[in-house]
Amino acid sequence: MRKYRFVQVDVFTNRPFGGNQLAVFPEAEGIADAEMQAIAREMNFSETTFVLPPTDPDHDARVRIFTPGQELPMAGHPTVGTGFVLGAERGKADLVFELGVGPTPVSVEVTNAMAGRATMQQRVPNYWEAAANREEAASLVSLGAEAVHASLPILNGGAGVDYLYVPLRDHNDLAAARPDAAAMTRYFGDAFHKAVYLFSIERDAESDVRGRMFFLVNGATLEDPATGSAAGPLAGYLVNQGVLPPGSIRLRQGQEMGRPSDIEVTVTGAADAITRVTVGGGVVKVAEGTLFLP
Repeated sequence: MRKYRFVQVDVFTNRPFGGNQLAVFPEAEGIADAEMQAIAREMNFSETTFVLPPTDPDHDARVRIFTPGQELPMAGHPTVGTGFVLGAERGKADLVFELGVGPTPVSVEVTNAMAGRATMQQRVPNYWEAAANREEAASLVSLGAEAVHASLPILNGGAGVDYLYVPLRDHNDLAAARPDAAAMTRYFGDAFHKAVYLFSIERDAESDVRGRMFFLVNGATLEDPATGSAAGPLAGYLVNQGVLPPGSIRLRQGQEMGRPSDIEVTVTGAADAITRVTVGGGVVKVAEGTLFLP
């Protein structure tokens, strides 16, 4: 039997059993593509990462990211979580990962062997007009059109993985949202990533904005407790629309799932002239184990 060590961490949280779960395989050489996909299904987390030697010696690792249903070119909490695991194990504060979107810098702060923080730099996000009107966007999550914010636009956006961004009136509408698998299947069709990100502006002691993300996997809807790949473009959206100024933006997600997640996004630049986006948060190690392959 082949043996592969894995580390399980909770990402975008400072306590165990919060944030978003991640399995990291720090030495994944020898695992075939189909096996990686099968392992991700077996782990059944939002994502599982596999660390391989870099193709460029100036980089630290090649990281492949799998959901239970597909490989992704990039993702937020897997990059942040893998950054903490490798930074802690290798004693490095600055890493560069080779992702499907290209070289990605990650900075790591290790509090101890069990906890710390990591921050990734994302590409400057792109946005484009969404096909959905207020009624259609609301129907994807079982809401009426009146739940959609009256003055903010519904947009597509992304920095490597695309989302449909739908602004809602307030946290009550956010809490009431329920994904409609049939409506999402009709709307997204054969899109690579079938995901809608809902948010409401909630400036309080915990956050500046609150969000929820629903996505389709093999015709079934799932919710993600923390979505770092969506957080960067969301913060850019808020800056572009003049809702929040550039700088540090606090996003709370996962509350409705009982896995509260706190994501910090820093946007540099100005509205319509964003130059840099970073996404980071706390990471807690919760388990280690060995996976056996024939």
